[in-house]
Parts: sequence; C-alpha cells; structure tokens
Amino acid sequence: MEISKSELIHHKIQAALRENMFSDDDLKYLGFNEDKGEHEYKINGQHIVLASQIEDFDQVESENDT
Repeated sequence: MEISKSELIHHKIQAALRENMFSDDDLKYLGFNEDKGEHEYKINGQHIVLASQIEDFDQVESENDT
C-alpha cells in the first residue's frame, strides 16, 4: 500500500501534535475538508493550508527543550 505525500505530512503533523504542546496560534488541525478531499491546518493563527501545500514537516528542538 502506497501513501501519498500529503497523507505522510498529515501523519507526521498528527504525531507531533500528540507528542508536543502547540498553542492553537502556532498549529491547529482543522479537520478533513470533504470538498477538497484533504486535511487542513491553521498555521501561525492565520494561514489555512491543505496538507498537500506543506512541503515538509520536521520537529526541531528549541533551547528550552534541552
């Protein structure tokens, strides 16, 4: 079974949301948009994007995490 890039990004973000504390102003999952057939996220409290519009997602540790 092959997974699309947008589904892979979605799963990476979901794992990060489960494992870390994000404020809704930083990153928020908006749900699956039936009309567009994709998952949507709100980034930085103002940008609504589809998972396919996110090129890559990596978790980066801040100085406070060490």
